[in-house]
Amino acid sequence: MPELPSPLIDVLSAESFAAEHLPGSVNICVYETAFIDKIRAAFPDPNTALTVYGLSDSTLEARLALTKLGAAGYGRVTALPGGLESWKASGGKIEQSAAAELPSGQFQVEQSASLVEWTGRNLFNRHAGTVQLGPGQILIKEGRLVGGHLTVDMTSLRCSDIEDPAMNAHLIAHLESDDFFSVDKYPRAELEIKAVNYRSEVRPDEPNYEIRGDFTLRGVTNPIEFAAVVARKGDGSFTAQALLDLDRTVWGATYGSAKYFARLGQHLVNDEFHLQLKVVTKAKPVA
Repeated sequence: MPELPSPLIDVLSAESFAAEHLPGSVNICVYETAFIDKIRAAFPDPNTALTVYGLSDSTLEARLALTKLGAAGYGRVTALPGGLESWKASGGKIEQSAAAELPSGQFQVEQSASLVEWTGRNLFNRHAGTVQLGPGQILIKEGRLVGGHLTVDMTSLRCSDIEDPAMNAHLIAHLESDDFFSVDKYPRAELEIKAVNYRSEVRPDEPNYEIRGDFTLRGVTNPIEFAAVVARKGDGSFTAQALLDLDRTVWGATYGSAKYFARLGQHLVNDEFHLQLKVVTKAKPVA
């Protein structure tokens, strides 16, 4: 087994480095905007001979590091052929950081960091806005989502695309009325997560959970299914993101629907509305 060069820089993420890395290497992630600043802090002399490595020759992180370092004036930089995967395939030893304990428990929603963005359409326009999450929690078992309960504060409904204050207020009043979401009668919507399927064989940017639950809106409860990306941050908190396409009419919001009214003309409103959900939890579970 050939001797590894030094200094040797792992340019993958901190999570990857913790899971596995080459002996004696240091982690300076090329995906960070501060990559070159961290290189300069660790190796202030641009004439230092550096060796970088990524996962393999089929991925771009090592080549990206070479390009960035060359542009920053580091002229003696090479990439370890084959990267981490080639080293492992040849029987080379790897090191791991101390494994962190996988958390379990009930994590409260961090309401200030969580948000629902909505989009609705009619025959000629689209409108978009936000609504805030209320109190809620997600349930984690050994680092994975297993359940939870979310609430939506329907009184926080806002429109973000109409600049005229009077027209903006008019639309919000219309949405809050019985034509749509009956906010005075039903100021809160709720999602009860009933079943969760974890998907392990997906890219990190693809949804890693399939979620089934009951969604209550306007006092009506219907089952829904959607995919979500759930990840844990370095501070211990969890973030879940999902896109939901829902038919408002199954919750009784039938205003302007071509399924229920004839010859609507310019008063037609699309049945489907779209939600972009972001849920952030607190860093530690409830004791």
